[in-house]
Amino acid sequence: MILCTRINAVVKVVLVMVLLCLSFSLTAASHSVIWMKNGDRLTGTITQQNKDIVFLNLPYSGQVQLPRVQIDRIEQQQEVAVAAVPVDTTAGLVKNQPVRHYSVDLTAGKKRSSSNTDNLGFKTAFEQRDANLRLTFDGRYDYETSNSLKKTHKYLLNPGADYFFASQLFWRNKVDYAQDFIASDYKNTDLSSGLGYSFYDTAELRLELIALAGLKRTHFRETAGLELFLGDRQRLDFRHLQLEWDLRYVWPGSSFEIFSEGSYLKPVNQPVRYIEFLQEIDLSSGVHYYLTERIRLSFSVDLDWSKIDVVLPEYPGLSVDSRDLHQKLSIGAKF
Repeated sequence: MILCTRINAVVKVVLVMVLLCLSFSLTAASHSVIWMKNGDRLTGTITQQNKDIVFLNLPYSGQVQLPRVQIDRIEQQQEVAVAAVPVDTTAGLVKNQPVRHYSVDLTAGKKRSSSNTDNLGFKTAFEQRDANLRLTFDGRYDYETSNSLKKTHKYLLNPGADYFFASQLFWRNKVDYAQDFIASDYKNTDLSSGLGYSFYDTAELRLELIALAGLKRTHFRETAGLELFLGDRQRLDFRHLQLEWDLRYVWPGSSFEIFSEGSYLKPVNQPVRYIEFLQEIDLSSGVHYYLTERIRLSFSVDLDWSKIDVVLPEYPGLSVDSRDLHQKLSIGAKF
C-alpha cells in the first residue's frame, strides 16, 4: 500500500514537470517585440505587465523591467498556433514589484533691467507605488534677490502616503511644511487627510482629484508688528477644506509633456477677530520637453496666493494679500 502511494506521488510529479515543459515550449513560440523610444528593439516573452511597467523575459539575459513611459510600441509575433495547456504558472511571475519614479529640476536666472534680479531654485519629487500603497515626497527650495536685497528665501517639504481601496479610489494622508526666512509668517505646518480618485494613471496620462480636510498652524515672528491683531499669541491654528489636482499628459508622437498640479484651500474657521483668511491657491502649470529619455527642459508658471482681509470698522475692505507669481525655465532629469 505504501509502495503504491509513493508510485502515485512520483507519477504526479513527473506529469507536472512534463506539463511545465510543454507550457514553456509552447509559450516560447509566442514572442513580443518591444520598440523603445530610443530606437532599441527587444524580443522576448512578456511574463507580466501593468499600467506602469512591463516584465520581459529575454533569452540572453533573463527578466528585465521596462517602464511604459520609455516604450514606443509593442508588437506580438505568433510563430506556431497551438492549443494552450492549462498549467498554473503564477509561481514564476514576479508579484508586487515596486515602481519608483524620481526627478530633480534646477532653476537659475538673471534679469537686468530697472531692477536687477537673481534667482536660484531646486525641486525634487519621488514616488513609489505597489499594489495598494503609494509613497510620495516633494521638496522645493527658492532663493531670489532684487537689487542685492533678499526677496525670496524659503523651502517646502511635502511627504505623503496614499492607500488604494481599489484601482482608482484611494485615501491620502500628507504633511506640508514650509519655512520662510523673510516673511512674517515664517513657518507653516499643515496636516491633512482625505479621499482621492484617479481617473487616469498611465504612462501617457494622469488625472487625479483629491478632497481633503486638515489643520494648519502658522507661526509669526515676534517682530512682525501684528500685536494689534494677535495679542500675545505668536501662532494661529485654523481648520480648512482643500481640493488638490494632478494632471500630466504626454502629447502623442512628441517629446512634450503638459502638466498642472496644485491646490485650493478654504478655511472653515477664523482664529482671530480682525483678520479674515479667505483662501489660498498654490498652482504650478507648464510643459516638459524631453531632450533624451531622462533629461528635460521645463517651463512653468507658479502662483502662490493667500487672500487675506483686515476687518476694521474705520478701514473697510482693507486687503493684505500675499501673491507670488514666477515664470521659471529649468533643466532636470526624471528616472
